[in-house]
Amino acid sequence: MVGRNAGHTRQVAAGPTDPETVWTTELEQVRATQTPALVDGRLYVPSNAVSDTARHRYRIHALSAATGAERWQVPLRSEPNAPPAVSGNQIIVTARRSLEQGRIVCFQKRDGDEEWLVDVNARLTAPPTVNNGIVYIPDWRGRVHALSVSNGSVLWSRLVDASESGRTFTEPVAVNNETLYLGSQSGTTGIVALDATTGETRWTKPTPAVTGGPVVHTNGIIVQSHHLVIAFDADGTCRWSFNAPGDAVRPIAVDDRHVYVSTRNALYAIDWTGEKAWEYEPSGTQVGMPTVAGDTVLIRGSNHLTALSSVTGEKQWTTHPAVSGRAVVTPEAIFMSAGGAVIAHGAT
Repeated sequence: MVGRNAGHTRQVAAGPTDPETVWTTELEQVRATQTPALVDGRLYVPSNAVSDTARHRYRIHALSAATGAERWQVPLRSEPNAPPAVSGNQIIVTARRSLEQGRIVCFQKRDGDEEWLVDVNARLTAPPTVNNGIVYIPDWRGRVHALSVSNGSVLWSRLVDASESGRTFTEPVAVNNETLYLGSQSGTTGIVALDATTGETRWTKPTPAVTGGPVVHTNGIIVQSHHLVIAFDADGTCRWSFNAPGDAVRPIAVDDRHVYVSTRNALYAIDWTGEKAWEYEPSGTQVGMPTVAGDTVLIRGSNHLTALSSVTGEKQWTTHPAVSGRAVVTPEAIFMSAGGAVIAHGAT
């Protein structure tokens, strides 16, 4: 899932120190890979094929996380929204059939066999979020869909705002304590909290257009509106806002200490009172999205992967991977995908 959990916190228990390349897998007849999902020692990688001989343009590849060996691949009949979500023995993918038509597909984790498929009469760009055996998907027409992971049956589907302006949900749902949190990017903009079981609205709060999040932590709920970061309590009370100077704000990460916000040229650590704790601004290189790994924060730049102390922002190590895709971090390895390749970095 996005952010590795239902709250999308981009936080893991630990990561490798000063890693080196362990393996590289070039996927056959693939021109582009998207952010993979990692569960139980396997990577599930969405891809875009390029060759005239490739029977299907879009695919999902299952790779061994230990060796990079391909276990299986299956075709997708629509363009996927990465990453997939994995729950039990099922892999769930959301995809775009056309500009205004979406699709949700479930595959078996063991061999990639398709288990169920549900088409949605709206644009889908949000990857799926899975919690307690339910997959939640928002769409661009302001509707949220709750499906059973086991068989794809629709548990509920609710239009959040029936007013003329409506709402547009482009980012994935975040889940915590039986509550769904969504951010509306256009129409009636702001943050919405729904009952996870029924879809009933618990509260709404207006904000500028939500361009990132929500991200949910026990300390609060975070949304982004371009360079503005806004924090709410679980009851919808607005706690603080922080202006991250610069452009191209990336998805954020959070831990017990800080909210980590990266712009094109800097990373900001904001404490949970809304004050800046530290700032990291490297010279001559861009800053990518952050991931919290134990007591470090990993950021991918245009040609480097750097670990910073989450407490002080001091640099711990830097490596220069051969690809520059988004990083998926585990205690044993860091996985990156770009072009037609997937690369693992870890202890050698």
